[in-house]
Amino acid sequence: MSYAEIAARVTNLRTHRSGRSSVAVSRSTVYDAFRPGRTRLDADLVVDIVRSLGVADADADGWRDRCIAAKPAAPRPTSRVGTASGSEAPPVGAASVLRFDAPRPVGRRVPLIVGVMVGAVLLNVAGSRIVLWLDLPLYLDMVGTAVAAVAIGPWYAVATAVITQLGAVVVNQSTLGLPFTLVAVVGALLWGYGVHRWGWGRSLSRFLLLSVVVAVACTIIAAPITDLLYGGFSAHAAGNSLTVRFRDAGMVLPLAIATANLITSLLDKLIASFVALSLAAPIRRGITKDRTPSSNLPPMALFAAERPSPTLHVGVAARRAPVL
Repeated sequence: MSYAEIAARVTNLRTHRSGRSSVAVSRSTVYDAFRPGRTRLDADLVVDIVRSLGVADADADGWRDRCIAAKPAAPRPTSRVGTASGSEAPPVGAASVLRFDAPRPVGRRVPLIVGVMVGAVLLNVAGSRIVLWLDLPLYLDMVGTAVAAVAIGPWYAVATAVITQLGAVVVNQSTLGLPFTLVAVVGALLWGYGVHRWGWGRSLSRFLLLSVVVAVACTIIAAPITDLLYGGFSAHAAGNSLTVRFRDAGMVLPLAIATANLITSLLDKLIASFVALSLAAPIRRGITKDRTPSSNLPPMALFAAERPSPTLHVGVAARRAPVL
C-alpha cells in the first residue's frame, strides 16, 4: 500500500470522526511517520495509521503507549518545504539543501595562509632574479602576487607585494625597485577584487580580460615612474632594448617607454595569471575543508579541483553521505 493511499484512508477516518473536511493528511506526513530515527512521534497519527491498516481499536490504542515510550537513539531533525497549494511536500533531501564543511579553524588556517604568502614572496623574488640573469623581456616579479590574489584574496596579495619589494632591497642590495611597489599593489588589488568581488574569474574569457586590465593598469603607473625617476630606462635590459627601438622609430620618449612597457607587461601578466589559475584550487583545498573552490575562481581552477568531500550538512544536522 502506498503512502498516498494510507494518507487518504487516515483523512477519511478523521473526517468521519470529526465531521470536518479540513483534516486532510498529506502523503509526506505519513511518510515521516514511517521514517526510522524520528525524535518526535505523533501518537494520534500513528494510531490512525494502524487503524486505517485494519488494526482493531483495542490493539491500536497500544500503539499510543509504544509511541510515548519510544526513545530514538539519535535525533535526526528534518526540514519540509511548502507547495503552492499549501500542502506539505516530501521531506527535503541532501541533494537540495546541502552545504560543505566550514573553513578550517583559525588556529590551522592562519599558518597555512602565512605559508602561502611566504611561498608567493619567494616566487616573486625568484622570478625577478631569473629575468635579470637571462635578460628576458619580462618582469615575473608579480607571479606570486597573482597567486596570492586569486587564491586567498586581494589584501593578502597586497601584503605579499610589499614584502616582496622590501625583500628585493635586501636581495639586490638596492632601493631602485621600491618606487614600483605601487605597481605591484595595484596589480594585487585588481587581481584579487577582480576574481573575488567583481566576478571576472567566472569564465576564461573574463579572466583573460582581467589579466589585460592588470597589465594596462600596471603600465599606466610604471611608465611615468620609469620616465620621471630613471630617465626612461630601468634595470630590465630587454625592456630597455624595446624602448630604444621605439625611440629610434620616431616615438617620443614617454610614448616609447609606455609602448615597450605595455608589450612586456601584457605577456608578463598573462604568464602570472595562468600560474595563479593553476595553483588556486590546490591552495584553497589546503586552506579550507571545503574541497570545492569558490565559484568565482577561474574555470580551469575549478576543473583542477577534486570532487566534493563526502561530509555534508543537511539543515543543522551533520551526517555522512557517499559521493556518487
